[in-house]
Amino acid sequence: MSYAIQKKLQLVVIDDDPAIVRIVTRVVNQALGEFIDTIDFTTPHDAQRWIDQHCCDVLITDLQMPDIDGLEMLRFSKARNPWTQVIFLTGHSSLQAISEAIELGASDYLVKPLDQFEMVDVLRQSHARFLRWRTALGQTIHRPAAV
Repeated sequence: MSYAIQKKLQLVVIDDDPAIVRIVTRVVNQALGEFIDTIDFTTPHDAQRWIDQHCCDVLITDLQMPDIDGLEMLRFSKARNPWTQVIFLTGHSSLQAISEAIELGASDYLVKPLDQFEMVDVLRQSHARFLRWRTALGQTIHRPAAV
């Protein structure tokens, strides 16, 4: 399956640190801009409004943010699109947070400082996973009904 003919993924990046948002967006656009459109936010409320109106295929979110934390962003995005791949990028990791992220269906968990190569690799995996899910869904929908 050729990546060139596929729809671009919609990646939402949320971090209350504008520098992290700029770095993630720059790295993603340089490495994967052909496959991924990036929409970035520094406030979770703005991100939720956007996700509520659009499709979010992949979400990269900080874990600790004012008002709405990353786990709540995971719940919110999964409620709107169960196929959303959620990746945490955090400097405040804990065993409880990792356990809860896994339990709630997070795809991956990256710890700051950001390893750009690791993040790109995780996003490539998310893209491949998205394509597999979309193919399975398409084949299921278009399969003739059993008699």
